[in-house]
Amino acid sequence: MLMYEKLFVFCLLVLVHVPFSNAQATDCFDNIDQYIADIFEQYAEESEKEPDFDTFYEELSALSQQPLDLNQAEREDFGKMVFLSDLQIENILYYRYKVGMLLTIYELMLVEGLDMTDIRRMLPFVCLSENIDKKWGRINFKEALKYGKNEILTRFDFIPEQKAGYIKNEQDSSAYLGNPLYHHLKYRFHYRDNLYVNVTAEQDAGEQFWGKHHKGYDFLSGSFQLKDYGCLRNLIAGDYQVNFGQGLVIRQTFNLGKSAMATKICNTNQGFTRYGSTNEYNFMRGLACSWRFGKTQLHLFYSNKLQDGNLQDDHLTRFYTTGFHRTALEYTKRNVVRQQVLGGNFTFQGAWFQVGMSGLAVSLDKKLDPRPYPYNLYYFRGNRQFAAGIHYRFRWHQFNVFGETAGVSDFKYPAVLTGVTCTPVSRVSFALLHRYYPPEHNAFYSSTFAASSGAGNEQGFYLGVEVLPVKHWKLAFYADAYNFPWLRYGVDFPSRENDYFLQLNYTPQQYLSILMRLKHKQTQTNPSGSKAVIPVLANQQKSALRVQLVYEAGNVKFKNQADANLNKKGLSTSTYGIAMLQEISVKFKKTPLYFDVSLLFFDVKNHENRLYMYERDVLYAFSTPSFSGVGCKYYVNLRYDLTPKFSCWLKIAQTHYADDREKIGNSHEAILGDKKTEIKCLIRLKF
Repeated sequence: MLMYEKLFVFCLLVLVHVPFSNAQATDCFDNIDQYIADIFEQYAEESEKEPDFDTFYEELSALSQQPLDLNQAEREDFGKMVFLSDLQIENILYYRYKVGMLLTIYELMLVEGLDMTDIRRMLPFVCLSENIDKKWGRINFKEALKYGKNEILTRFDFIPEQKAGYIKNEQDSSAYLGNPLYHHLKYRFHYRDNLYVNVTAEQDAGEQFWGKHHKGYDFLSGSFQLKDYGCLRNLIAGDYQVNFGQGLVIRQTFNLGKSAMATKICNTNQGFTRYGSTNEYNFMRGLACSWRFGKTQLHLFYSNKLQDGNLQDDHLTRFYTTGFHRTALEYTKRNVVRQQVLGGNFTFQGAWFQVGMSGLAVSLDKKLDPRPYPYNLYYFRGNRQFAAGIHYRFRWHQFNVFGETAGVSDFKYPAVLTGVTCTPVSRVSFALLHRYYPPEHNAFYSSTFAASSGAGNEQGFYLGVEVLPVKHWKLAFYADAYNFPWLRYGVDFPSRENDYFLQLNYTPQQYLSILMRLKHKQTQTNPSGSKAVIPVLANQQKSALRVQLVYEAGNVKFKNQADANLNKKGLSTSTYGIAMLQEISVKFKKTPLYFDVSLLFFDVKNHENRLYMYERDVLYAFSTPSFSGVGCKYYVNLRYDLTPKFSCWLKIAQTHYADDREKIGNSHEAILGDKKTEIKCLIRLKF
């Protein structure tokens, strides 16, 4: 009976949706760069932390060219679509287990927790086949060289206004050594979803390209990746990133945090990822391998690279993570310590559960010895560290339970994360998470669900709920209560904080969407100017409101947004921040030209009221800058496809302040005046 009902629903879905789905899919494939950018915009706006767009784009771009087979894809494959929650992935796998092969993509509408927005996002990245057996064929390398896809990208950034660091004089030995032009060059090669080659070269503005201090590009990165070659699932030589469990031992890609995707709290992306970003710190350099034998997976990796840092008496006081080597002083921090990392993971995958063990050993050729302050009493000191943990995930009826327990060195103070997600009915999903990270847990590469960076000195409870109350409406809510049992930088006493979030989405038509978002945060900080002998804390409350309307009329897209916040610290008077944004995006029918025009007005009283506003940019350069003061920012972002294989991007932006300031920025980044102009150009060639 179930099969007949299922076929009847399929017929209705096909009759209603096929014309739209074909047009939608074709449009997505023809403009995949813009489509991925749109998904990233939604993801970045919904997240409190800016994700790494390089990794985001490369994963989805590769998926668009080699879509996932819904009838064969495994859990880690679905994890590449970062806009899907772990609960949605589990529900897809469970549905496939119960009913067998999917007959149409829109059968996904029968999966609990998926709505049309999710399915539309998935369209360019999934396909269907009737062959259930997945075969890993041998790769013909001659064929790969002949039919592989190549891509070259080069980008230039320039700020016409002169910064203080470029004004050289005999008294200032810390002036910038190079010119104000930023430049990077990237080469990408891939063959199907089996073979990848990445090469990246970057020069930051102010760094010397050729001279006494340095010759050539300041940052060079490269990697070779081979996937699905016999029992070898993944092999990367060169630069890569590592993700195991929930991140208590190690995670290097962008971290899941609190966002409008209130139930997306479980990390499903496991293993190794090739690295192609221009970030100069957060990656491994060496060899990584993954094997699969039946239901077990084995991951091993080794990294050996030089790191930047501050040295004092041949001791490392801290790592230097900005990647800037613009002055003689900054250049002395370059490649001063050698770090070696050896680690691995073993995972067993059952029909309804997964359990794994992770471990890594870190070795430095110089002792890490931070300057002693009360807040960093529990920071790691020494030159060797071992971290290990056990992670798990299992499904029980409608519940998906996950977690990880990890420790460092003697394992006296383990960190614990436990969570559960559930869809009791098709229109309601919720997530619960408890975390306990003692101050003594100071693993080098731990990065997990937390209110602060790292995974130490924090404990709390999180509740997230997503509801589809009626047609066209979606509600997301979360509440997070947590405390810090030890001091933090700028907080000289154990403290407590609370976060609350509510968002309503109304989408009556495909071309119209309205959003209203309310956030409230209660924190404790050091009071300004306090001279008390015994530390006291001031309560601080910040409320933020966003109203957004997006309307599409043919090839024109309008975005209107208003942001406001109120901040009150202790007994002081409340301060506010206000911003109004208008953005227009146009795609011409007969000309391969795309452009975005944006105008932003802001009135932000102080730094604590700063507002973060997502803005479009050239490819690989999307960002969410912050604004404070009084002024406006406007920009034009252009893309023109000279041929199907040759594209150009150009962005011209200017920020103008109207608060009588005499300079923008501080120290060597200071610009005299009240205007700052940014010019970016990117060229991409495919062959």
